[in-house]
Amino acid sequence: MSRATEGDDSTVRPAAPLSSAKMRSLFSVTTLLLLLALTLPAEANRRAKNNKGGKHEKLRLASECSSAETQYGKCVPEHGDCGDGLREATCKDRTDEIHCKIPCNWKKDIGDCKYKFGPWGSCDGDTNTKSRSGTLKRALFNAECLPTISVSKSCSPKAKKTRGDKKSI
Repeated sequence: MSRATEGDDSTVRPAAPLSSAKMRSLFSVTTLLLLLALTLPAEANRRAKNNKGGKHEKLRLASECSSAETQYGKCVPEHGDCGDGLREATCKDRTDEIHCKIPCNWKKDIGDCKYKFGPWGSCDGDTNTKSRSGTLKRALFNAECLPTISVSKSCSPKAKKTRGDKKSI
């Protein structure tokens, strides 16, 4: 039997086993790449499904006309008083319907006007209502808005209980 000399590279040595730290690191990197590969297409698909037009359709109209030239109608809900709906956007001789949404707690008379409201006033015992006023923050879709408005609601029949209060038997 011949022995390999010190400088002889012809000997085949078995590969050193990977340490557990290197194995964990390799596994973590592989797992991360796999999750990334699965997440990106799913996220792109979700965005494509949720994109109902909205801003993109508005931008398409805006490229043809300035916002001053485009006239927007009120948002009309598809079912009931609130939720997803459509609004007409007219530019020159072209009218498109764009998607919109009316929150279910939204006041119909102030529609596309955004106001900053102060705190509710005290309850008026004669009318059983309380009111507050708001100043215009911005008008959406070229809506004509009042600079200040006042809204009112009925006073609650009884004071709300705090978390610490217990029902008495």
